[in-house]
Amino acid sequence: MKIGLLRHFRVKLKYPRKPLLAYDEVFSWYEKYNNADVEIKTVDLTGGNWQKCYASPLHRAQVTVSSVYKSDVVVIDALKELDVLPVLKGTRRKPFLIWGLMLKIHSTRKNHITEKFEAGLSAFLNETLNKDKCDVLLVCHGFVMTYLQKELRKKGFTGRGFKIPAYGKVYVYNNEK
Repeated sequence: MKIGLLRHFRVKLKYPRKPLLAYDEVFSWYEKYNNADVEIKTVDLTGGNWQKCYASPLHRAQVTVSSVYKSDVVVIDALKELDVLPVLKGTRRKPFLIWGLMLKIHSTRKNHITEKFEAGLSAFLNETLNKDKCDVLLVCHGFVMTYLQKELRKKGFTGRGFKIPAYGKVYVYNNEK
């Protein structure tokens, strides 16, 4: 069995230029990001015989999967990007880079949002590994892929790893059992 992790295509949206942003402005930018166009490119799918495909419901993942996978796709909420922005509601204006750093920090800390995210992703992965005995392609997001990579390795899968996954590249994990 092989699991392929494919990060969505790069999003075509520039970062805000305003020096200081309030929470509502950052929230609005992320809403635009979630619906923005992407840079479509060719993806090498030769690493597996992808008989099943699951994808995040977010627009960038849906555009990616529709351009690379021509069979049925199952949309799974558990593959959505982690959204910890609500944790920062009510904080002061700050540069966009600082907002990004705060989001990164809160994404790696244990809280009710990250615990729910990890539990949902873990349950989905366990169900997929138990139910699907074929090569499976997962189209999702960078942070999701980082978590899935860690979980797959714990379960005995091997494959070329990443620190930050490239856009539109499949990372293949094998389990010979």
